[in-house]
Amino acid sequence: MKLIAILVGPYAALAVSWTNSGSKGSQLGLETCTSNAEKFITTPVKKSRAIERAMDHCALDKKVDDKNFVCPHYREILTAAFARESTTQTFNAKSFCEVTELYVSQLKDAADVPNMGKGAGFHFKLSEECKPTVAKSFEKGKKTLPAKSVPDFWYALCMNQDCAHFLPSRTRWCTHDHQPTHSQSVCEAVRVFARDEAFVMEKNLGKDLDSEQVCSIYDDFVEETHIDVSAYMHVVYGTKDHPVPSPENKMRALESAKMKNEAQGNKLKDGAGQPVKSGAAAMNLFLGLVSLAGLWA
Repeated sequence: MKLIAILVGPYAALAVSWTNSGSKGSQLGLETCTSNAEKFITTPVKKSRAIERAMDHCALDKKVDDKNFVCPHYREILTAAFARESTTQTFNAKSFCEVTELYVSQLKDAADVPNMGKGAGFHFKLSEECKPTVAKSFEKGKKTLPAKSVPDFWYALCMNQDCAHFLPSRTRWCTHDHQPTHSQSVCEAVRVFARDEAFVMEKNLGKDLDSEQVCSIYDDFVEETHIDVSAYMHVVYGTKDHPVPSPENKMRALESAKMKNEAQGNKLKDGAGQPVKSGAAAMNLFLGLVSLAGLWA
């Protein structure tokens, strides 16, 4: 289901500059991100720890409104951005941002898979070409696709763009010749998203999906990606207004408190391994005084 949202001044202006700013804008974005990341990455850490620290900072940052539903979308971006990064490599603030900024910049093309629709974000609309394009890519004689096959189907269709879902060795008939409309990161993201969506559809609608249902997954993917990126922009760049939808949930305050408590707990855990020099010094002084008292007695 499509959500209704209005992009207002500050966010819309920043979104335009982010997507069209070129190398100069990219460098400025990296500097802004690095300045933000330096607040929670002070020494090089592995990706899992970097993401944890980023989430703790998000939970405690006074500039982040409605943390309980903005920060989880921020986590989605970080988790996806670092999915293929080594588990043993360490990241400082700058290298952390080099990964996240590149990934976010690539997601701006999430709505650009050919023949699927027009527009972007909440304004994306499926085109009339989507269903026949998808249906034509089903197995010969089939009008539906097994739900378990949908994630890989979307990845292949996304990667081959105008040449349907076939392997490159089977697309010699394809005569389209143009610059790629999107990166491999978009295709990987739509596969991950389709995995969850197809699972839900299979449970509620049956084991096979028709072309309309398969197209609706991409429609929802474009919207969800827009929400995730909006959350990232709000957290990292401090955009005052964001279109991240607010859930109707009376437990919001409790969830926010839980996130803050976890962040404080991680902070205490980090400090647990540090020796308390002042305490040790005080104990030495105490023992010294006791010894002197024994000599005077």
